[in-house]
Amino acid sequence: MDHDIIPAFLSAMASAGVKPTEPVADRLGSGLVRFHCEGDGKGKRNGWAVLHLDGRPAGAFGNYRLQVSETWRAGQAEDLSPAKRREQAAHFRAEQERRAAAKRAEQEATALDCQRRWNAARVASHHHPYLQRKRIPSEGAKQEGTRLLVPMRDGSGAIWNLQSIAPDGTKLFAKGGRQEGLFCLLGQPDGAVMVGEGFATCAAARRATGLAAAVAFSAKNLKNIAMTVRDMWPDCDIVILADDDAHLIHHPTIKRNVGLDAAREAAEAVGGRVAVPPSGERAHA
Repeated sequence: MDHDIIPAFLSAMASAGVKPTEPVADRLGSGLVRFHCEGDGKGKRNGWAVLHLDGRPAGAFGNYRLQVSETWRAGQAEDLSPAKRREQAAHFRAEQERRAAAKRAEQEATALDCQRRWNAARVASHHHPYLQRKRIPSEGAKQEGTRLLVPMRDGSGAIWNLQSIAPDGTKLFAKGGRQEGLFCLLGQPDGAVMVGEGFATCAAARRATGLAAAVAFSAKNLKNIAMTVRDMWPDCDIVILADDDAHLIHHPTIKRNVGLDAAREAAEAVGGRVAVPPSGERAHA
């Protein structure tokens, strides 16, 4: 049956604009799969998919860059007794709990490794090619070999992950590490805090204004980090630094400005304001 299910699943992915540029069929059914998609930058793996082939096949897929996230279920119908439905529901809940526990354990192990790497890293050189090209200071970052390290912390200050940035701008996160709800704070809030997607965007805005900035690392994380900032500094003015993704308005499946929409949603959630880059000066941090 898998030979019918997997092509149907891949077809649904393609219809939603999630198009892998590498073979993924043989990896489906083995847990969460990450992959490079059409339109992703060098070294990026924004595509993801998970497919369960036992029972009634079902799964989910998406693309972090495009903010696509969809569920999928095989089309065949089943007539199940109430007892069988309860059994399947209990099995599904147990499996969810098992996966959540495994994910948490992996994230905690990755966090320990990231803290070790951060402690061992040296002060970032002001002459690092990425910093020079972006014309930003090294504040908040360290250096591991040729790559910059940007710490990803929770509200208590604990490091859960690291974003590493190569001289050519290629960015990677630690494999298996937590990403949601984490940020890097540049400076100390005093009256106002800026919240933006990328390290370079936030560093440039801080250099220009002198205000503290919180790096959220992605559009989908903007609202969470804005709310964290509001909880931690309730009296501060919050300014969301929008990435202008106007080119996505004409995308066949996205058809919206992901960065600007995320910024507006974040600002609305915390009573903040949105700062949009001038036309022709979109940030690619």
